[in-house]
Amino acid sequence: MVNKIVFLFVLCAFSAYSAVNFPYPQEKNYGNGTINTTVANASANLKTKFTSFFSTHYEENQNKTMGRIKYDDTQQTVSEGIGYGMIMMVYFSDNNRSYKDEFDRLWKYYNNFLDQRGLMNWKINGFNNAIEYNAATDAEFDVAFALEMAYYQFGDQKYRDDAAALIGKIKQYEMEPDGLHKPGDGWGENIARRNPSYVSPAAFELFKRVDNSFWTTALTRNYTLLKANRNSNTGLPSDWCNNNGNPESNYFGYDASRAPWRWAWSYAWFGHSDAKDLLDKLAAWVSTKDVANIKGSIDITNGNPGSDNNSTFIGPLTNAMQVDSKYQTNVNNYWTALIAKDEDRYFQKAMQLLTGLLATGNMPNLKALAEALPSSSSVSATPSSSSNGGTPILMFPQIVLSNSAIASKNGINLAVKSNATVEVFGLKGNSMRKFSFTNGVYSVSFSDLPKGLYIVKVSFGNEKRILRIPVN
Repeated sequence: MVNKIVFLFVLCAFSAYSAVNFPYPQEKNYGNGTINTTVANASANLKTKFTSFFSTHYEENQNKTMGRIKYDDTQQTVSEGIGYGMIMMVYFSDNNRSYKDEFDRLWKYYNNFLDQRGLMNWKINGFNNAIEYNAATDAEFDVAFALEMAYYQFGDQKYRDDAAALIGKIKQYEMEPDGLHKPGDGWGENIARRNPSYVSPAAFELFKRVDNSFWTTALTRNYTLLKANRNSNTGLPSDWCNNNGNPESNYFGYDASRAPWRWAWSYAWFGHSDAKDLLDKLAAWVSTKDVANIKGSIDITNGNPGSDNNSTFIGPLTNAMQVDSKYQTNVNNYWTALIAKDEDRYFQKAMQLLTGLLATGNMPNLKALAEALPSSSSVSATPSSSSNGGTPILMFPQIVLSNSAIASKNGINLAVKSNATVEVFGLKGNSMRKFSFTNGVYSVSFSDLPKGLYIVKVSFGNEKRILRIPVN
């Protein structure tokens, strides 16, 4: 018992200094012909906005087991905000500050207010009780997506397992049998009302690992809805529509505003031709508009503006123009206006940050980055003198620019910039394996160990990372 207590104390100490696998800023070129803003200091200025948002809208309960994102009524939290917050904690983590603990507390909050189907009730009073019941589908899409990315960012298999379980519930309760999304889990089947801004094609693409056939169908079905819904003149989507895509009203308002961000994200990551179709039409219209005249809600038929010139509308329309390099000047002008906004409402701030991540190249597909291993021949790594027994290890020599350690099935994938050590512990604190590595990319398997849960300490010099690895 004493040894276990000492080990857990040491584990906590290392965790406090743990780094992340893909630290902010990433500033990646997404590919597929897309562009990012080229305005100077874009990433630094966006991080400043996040720091302000975090200090104002993130709150923990008294015993620090849960965290929430404050809504406009600061006594309330909506499930959508939990999803946004979890995405932010993944992508704004850097080598000076990991937001893994905050991510975990937001996920704990989500699970503390579940409805009868195991999905979060959409509006909560502080840390106390639900005040609006049943789930909102966009929140689940974003939370499941964030869990998928957390697996690659923080290197813990539990996130991937949790994501798979949530994706299963989404399919069961928030999707029609033909793949069309529902607005929530309490809507029943064959309903006549849809929300185009809920559709998250990039998330659907990731969800294929759980059920490839269903989520492939869902992509096709929901893209069909989106293309039918967008206006033929402006390319703008409506807030709500029927099953055929016919707008419920002719306005691109606070609901619809999120849709272009989701389209641009999907095209940047996966090159979906349907997303490009949607973006090409919309970007052509947006590029003719001075950013000062982007005011919601916008009439989708003629583009006539409303009165609200804020990040909710500027940010997603900035993303829309990332589809083509011919809009570089427009993207930069819109970015300058977006980052200059000093928003005072939760939703406007959230959209400024999320669309800003995409616009600056700081929202890359971490799965693709983690799996981008070279195909050169393998050689063995050298166990250190304290190693107890051998284990299969493959090395792919290459120039590594940053360190990473990511959980894989029965082991870890490791990228080493200079030197690293990996030590595997049993839950009683006993050292099971210890290896040393030099520059390169490695796949390390622990499948020869007895079935169970192991704690893996990875040391990159002064950087320490702790992973929990199940062997089965």
